[in-house]
Amino acid sequence: NHLIYELYFSLFSLFVKVMKCFVKPDAHLILFVSFGGRYFNDNPKVLYDAMLKDSRFADYKLVWAFLKPQEIELKTPKININSIKYIITALKARCWVTNVSMERGLNFKGSKTFYFHTTHTYLPKCMGFDDHNGIKFKTKCNYDCSCAQSEQEKRWQMSGYGLNENQVFVSGYPKNDKLCSYTEAERNAIREKLHIKENAKVILYAPTFRDENYGAMKCPIDFKKWESILGKDFVLLFRAHPVVANATDLDTTTGFIIDVSTYPDNVELMIASDILISDYSGIFFEYAVQRKPMFCYAYDYDEYIKTRELYFDIRKELPGGMLNEEDLLHVIKTDCYSEFDNQWQSFRDNYVAEYGHSTEKCLDRIFDEIR
Repeated sequence: NHLIYELYFSLFSLFVKVMKCFVKPDAHLILFVSFGGRYFNDNPKVLYDAMLKDSRFADYKLVWAFLKPQEIELKTPKININSIKYIITALKARCWVTNVSMERGLNFKGSKTFYFHTTHTYLPKCMGFDDHNGIKFKTKCNYDCSCAQSEQEKRWQMSGYGLNENQVFVSGYPKNDKLCSYTEAERNAIREKLHIKENAKVILYAPTFRDENYGAMKCPIDFKKWESILGKDFVLLFRAHPVVANATDLDTTTGFIIDVSTYPDNVELMIASDILISDYSGIFFEYAVQRKPMFCYAYDYDEYIKTRELYFDIRKELPGGMLNEEDLLHVIKTDCYSEFDNQWQSFRDNYVAEYGHSTEKCLDRIFDEIR
């Protein structure tokens, strides 16, 4: 509700502004948040784990904020993200590390805070100031540094988030370093943990949410049809977007579908799978690191673009976009991939230029800024 949000924004922004006058900055405090406090995962967790092993950060206090901190086991401090303590901690912190936003729908930052936005991925969907159909950004993002995987993504972030060239760091994403370095034994261990049968061909299906279904997962695909066409050699990992991850309703009794919507680490899902199918999701920009087959299945493209603008026609950039359901499944079943190699390579060259050493680069950047 726009009116309620305006009231919330105005009153609480004033409250935080007053509080800021009484909070003393802590030069050795780093605050972490992933997906608004919903998870302990993604790029912030990778950087957190690396900091625990890096002697340069031995004197820093690493604090996490969660919606339900009692459900997360940590050796370092944790707080509730919907609390006054969170606001105080955020204002104190020398550094914020997050993959989305830290400000709970407000606009504030500590006087000495270095705001490090890892990005959780970038999207073919227009974001921020570029999204003329969505809720308008009130101000430019407060990020001091935002990670990107390519010069193209850097340009998108500058226009979408209102950033300048020095605020976007083409470093790659820390979590994707693992996509370049895992062993076959590690891959097999993940597949065993997911109860994937031996020698199965694994499809990761990861659709994004639709704005009209926000908070509910309504997937019109007939997966029984997919199962009958693909056969018993295939397994489908269904990964709903985080905002609808708890609202799936799938028949998993046949063993063809494994619902991994609430699985904490989507990097492990990418490693475990052999093929990706998605639509308008940013997962394409990560999965491409592995050089595995990936297909765009945008079954509702004409309807979707009525309410969401895209930076490019995802159907033309990736294989599958112009195929109907039966033809797409036939290509996957018969392993007819060679004709799409140039298209996958072109996508990687354009959008996924930097990867493999992001964690190291990000830690160096953070330490250089806050030491």
